[in-house]
Amino acid sequence: MGAVLGTTTRAHRILDRLSGGRLGRHLPGGAQVVWIHTRGRRSGIWRRYPLLAARETDTSWVVAGSNAGQARLPGWVYNISAYDRGWIDMNGEHWAVRYEEALGADRDAMYELMIGVWKAYASYGSHSPRYIPVFRIHLLEQVPADALPPRT
Repeated sequence: MGAVLGTTTRAHRILDRLSGGRLGRHLPGGAQVVWIHTRGRRSGIWRRYPLLAARETDTSWVVAGSNAGQARLPGWVYNISAYDRGWIDMNGEHWAVRYEEALGADRDAMYELMIGVWKAYASYGSHSPRYIPVFRIHLLEQVPADALPPRT
């Protein structure tokens, strides 16, 4: 699964770069893709990652650190844990955001929301040898594209 996820992510990055962000905003079936910008916890370098997301409210989205159910946490989870501020690109809009890890019943409800947009999350949760963290992305303010760090 790791090779498939890596290949899919690389292809998504290429499609995004070649289309100027116009293509790849949704997966087949309509699942929303957002690009999160996180600051590296050790390097301090801004990184950009494509993730599936579920709308929670008008001002919040949900993402899961599933890494397609692999044993290893995705790197962006560590970055968010160290720095809770960043940005997202979503449907051609850019937002300053705050990331918040959900816990307990809140986390479980948000994970169910993720399953609702991408059924594979159910198998990730049941087959992964680790706890899958879930994060709420609070939209703070819309910003121009040039306010974001350079793409990586």
